[in-house]
Amino acid sequence: MRIGPNDSIWVVVDAGPESEQDDILFQTTLRGLDLQFKGGLTMDRNPTLFTDRKEAEIEAYGRLTAQAIANAGIGAKLEEVRYIEILDGDGKLLFEAGCLKQSYS
Repeated sequence: MRIGPNDSIWVVVDAGPESEQDDILFQTTLRGLDLQFKGGLTMDRNPTLFTDRKEAEIEAYGRLTAQAIANAGIGAKLEEVRYIEILDGDGKLLFEAGCLKQSYS
C-alpha cells in the first residue's frame, strides 16, 4: 500500500508502567510522525505503523497486557520471560512480543 506524507496512519509505541491506551496509540500522518520524533519520540519505544485502526488497537492491547504482566510483581521471574503470545478464541495469533526488558521513567 502506498502512503504519502499526509495520509492517515496509526502508531503504537511500547507501554510504560503507568500507560493507558491513549498514551501508546495515536493517529497521525508521516509529517506528524516526523514532528513526534523531533519532539522526543525515539526508536527505543518501538514505534509500529498501521493503516488499519483495528490492527493498531490489537497491538496496543497486547503491549498493555505485556506491561501489566511486567507490573504484576513477578520480580526476578520476569528476567526469565523471553516471549509472549496472545491468541484469540480460535487460536489465531493477535499479538506477539519478544523480551520485555524496558526502562521508562
